[in-house]
Order: sequence, then structure tokens, then C-alpha cells
Amino acid sequence: MLSGKKRLALLNASITLFILFIFTSLTHTEFILPPFIATAATKYPDPDWRFNRSLSIVSSYITAAIIAVIFSFIGLTNLLFAIIASLITLTIELIGNIEHSPSLLATFLGVISKVDVIYIIHPVLIGILLEEFINFVITKSLD
Repeated sequence: MLSGKKRLALLNASITLFILFIFTSLTHTEFILPPFIATAATKYPDPDWRFNRSLSIVSSYITAAIIAVIFSFIGLTNLLFAIIASLITLTIELIGNIEHSPSLLATFLGVISKVDVIYIIHPVLIGILLEEFINFVITKSLD
């Protein structure tokens, strides 16, 4: 049987992913779901909400989106450049001490999908803030 924290983690992930599924389906940005699913899977097994951890996750996703937009703007949008962009994102995240490995998928998928500047705001920033907000509300309300 699942412990209380694991049930909370499952509830957090289920609600988040369901809302993100609806949100991304309506806006035709379903390609962003893999990194958000990965974030839910890595974050929610330890559902104690921490502000510093949330800032790190949001910062890593914004960094990832910016790199994807730069590569897309320059026209470097094939598989090789998606990998190079992901490695650049990881390097910046490691230097800034904001590493969150699922965000690398946001870079990779953004380059492959040839995103434009709105990608930074939607779906990346809005999606990750939604994920963090749901985690905060559920964690704090069930404490």
C-alpha cells in the first residue's frame, strides 16, 4: 500500500498532468508534455514544497526555452542542433546551479519544433508555473 506522502505525490501528479493535458491540447502544444511529465515524476515523490527548489525549476525551464528560441531563430533546428542546444542548456544550468534535467527536454523539443519567442511564455513559463502552483496548493492544503 502507498504511504501518505506517496499518495499525495500521486494526487499532485494526477491533477497537474490532467490540467496540463487539457491546457496543451487546447493550445496545440502537446509536444511540451514530456518534460512536464518528467518534472512531475521527479518532483512529486518528495511532495514537501520548497520555494528555492521551485525557483530553480522555473529558472531552468526559462533558460531551456530561451536557448530553444535562439536556436530556432537562427535556423539551427535539426536533431544535431537539438542535442547541442540541450548540452548548452545543461552547461548554463550547471554554472547557475539551477539544473533540472527534465528542462533539457524543453530545449530539445523546442528546437525540433522550431518554436518562436512566445514559447518562453507559453507553454513553458505558464506550464511550469501551473505545475508549481498546483504542487504548492495541494501540499499546503493537505498538510
